[in-house]
Amino acid sequence: MSLPSRIAEFGWFGAGWAVFKGGTDDPDFYPPIDDSEALRNWLAGFGAAWVECPEGDAVESILNGDGMGGESVEEALVRTLETRQDLLCALWGLGLAKRPRVLH
Repeated sequence: MSLPSRIAEFGWFGAGWAVFKGGTDDPDFYPPIDDSEALRNWLAGFGAAWVECPEGDAVESILNGDGMGGESVEEALVRTLETRQDLLCALWGLGLAKRPRVLH
């Protein structure tokens, strides 16, 4: 599938990044639920932005009570996609909720 023109410059990875950072609620920044490659790239960008959150920002966020500090990436996704349940379900369908198994 082709990218929406508004995100063509930075792709689904950049769109996921921007959504986590709170820069947009534009529907073009959310991937189609029937495109697993777009979903994976978007999730990678969202996760990378979550990982990059500096500890100081997380502490300040906790103190300010804005709901972003100290949360897991899964909690951040649920909060961010609160009004986009179809997208959240599609991401879970990729195996996001699976726990790694270790054989001993």
